Amino acid sequence: MYDDFDRCYRAVQSRDCRFDGWFVTAVLTTGIYCRPSCPVRLPLARNVRFYPTAAAAQRAGFRACKRCRPDASPGS
Repeated sequence: MYDDFDRCYRAVQSRDCRFDGWFVTAVLTTGIYCRPSCPVRLPLARNVRFYPTAAAAQRAGFRACKRCRPDASPGS
C-alpha cells in the first residue's frame, strides 16, 4: 500500500481516516511523520515520503507529530 505514492497522497489530501494504520506520512522539510488523517497543513508532494509503520519512519530519522500522535495505536 505505502509504495503506491499517488494513492497514499490522495488519502492524505482527503484526510481519510480509513488509511490510519496502513501507512504514515513523513515530511522531509519538517522531519515529522503523521497519520494520513492528520489535520495539519497539506505538505507538497515533492516533500513527502510514505512508510509502512511509525517505527520505520523513526528509523529513517523522523519524529512523531504531536498533533495526531501516529506513534500511538490507530484510532486513539
